[in-house]
Amino acid sequence: MTTVLEIKPAEPKHIPSITAIQTHYALNTVLTFATSGLSNSEFQDRFHNIVSENHLPCLVAVLSTETQTLEKNQDETVVGYTYISPFRPSLPAYTHTGELCLFIHPEHLYQGIGSLLLKALLEACKETRIREVLAVMAVDVETRGGGLGLRDWVDIIFLQLHVEGNEDGGNALESKATTAPAI
Repeated sequence: MTTVLEIKPAEPKHIPSITAIQTHYALNTVLTFATSGLSNSEFQDRFHNIVSENHLPCLVAVLSTETQTLEKNQDETVVGYTYISPFRPSLPAYTHTGELCLFIHPEHLYQGIGSLLLKALLEACKETRIREVLAVMAVDVETRGGGLGLRDWVDIIFLQLHVEGNEDGGNALESKATTAPAI
């Protein structure tokens, strides 16, 4: 058996794992800027808005096992996720600007998974209307507050990256999955 790390478009079946990762960071850090975790139905609504309504990428990093018969094991473990959401969607001037979200399961940090997800997400953005990607980051990752970080002052930085688009446009959801040997 071979364990493979695969970056691919998120599907509704991945939502419980995504919300578990998000909830960990919401309750234990200020990184999400949230004071509580999301329910599966709340993330389902977000997922629908990102993917179906806005045609933006939402990707997961999954560990899967392949047997010698090349049949993929149905048990996948989501070890990270990333997506682009519309930035200030009520303001038309920001139509081509998206906000990056990227989180890795706490048991799989420092293995290069975040870098792989970011690279795949930026590549997928080339097939969308997004030309400016913003990342809003809490600077002090050690600040704890039991998920109540918004009641304290937290330094943030905005990072911005210009993304060149492909001429033909297209749908980011049709991008091919990438695989790499598990670390």
